[in-house]
Amino acid sequence: MIHKAYSTFTESLLRRPETGMGYQLIKAKRSNSDNNQLFIVYNAELVVDLDLSFNESKNRIQKEGFTMMLSQSQYIDLSLSSVMNRNELKSHRVLSESIMDDKGRHKGGSGAVDNDPVFANGIDIFIRLSAYKNDRRVDIKRNCLLDGTYTTTQLDYLRCKRHEDNPIDRYALPNNEDIKWAFYVLPKGIDQYRPGVVQPANGHNGGGIEALFDNGTSMEPFIKRLHTDEKVASRRKSSKSFIGTT
Repeated sequence: MIHKAYSTFTESLLRRPETGMGYQLIKAKRSNSDNNQLFIVYNAELVVDLDLSFNESKNRIQKEGFTMMLSQSQYIDLSLSSVMNRNELKSHRVLSESIMDDKGRHKGGSGAVDNDPVFANGIDIFIRLSAYKNDRRVDIKRNCLLDGTYTTTQLDYLRCKRHEDNPIDRYALPNNEDIKWAFYVLPKGIDQYRPGVVQPANGHNGGGIEALFDNGTSMEPFIKRLHTDEKVASRRKSSKSFIGTT
């Protein structure tokens, strides 16, 4: 089943970390039940039962589109118990030394949630890939990322494009929707993130690079939103080339 989250529930999810780029795996109770259920929530708004009907729901969202499904779906009254991290998914693999394959994917290595935070260098650009132009994790008014937001690196995104790789499989996303938007972020030297390798999840192999900004970013690092079909500028160019939104 596919449902719509109440605005108060969406706001509570936006205060919690993501499970992966663009989604949260949650345990929650329906208003008429004392038992926890599993749900996948897209963009903190569209709630999908994680049960035997999940693949059918996922295909329906792809066919009809996120916006259409959000407008058609009924609200669901949920009480949030927890947001799960990807280590709690059954497909999490044993960590080993990371080795890059012919598509620039890494085999092995640890996920971001397993690693210690590092400071950004103020030079490298990070990319938030999304199926949603209005990605709720990007605060456009304050030009920053919210706490607990995942991105990849610009270098890994360029590898993904160069090899014509499937970003849904590379970043182990639970949806089949086209990844249409790339949000460019240039964190400041005071911002911290946890780097890692995307672990297998949601029936996908992973192997892309991920970065988890536990505390989001300071104001102003968000510098550009581009459609993924547009030509991508070189990572060596100045951030001034990216300023503004489309």
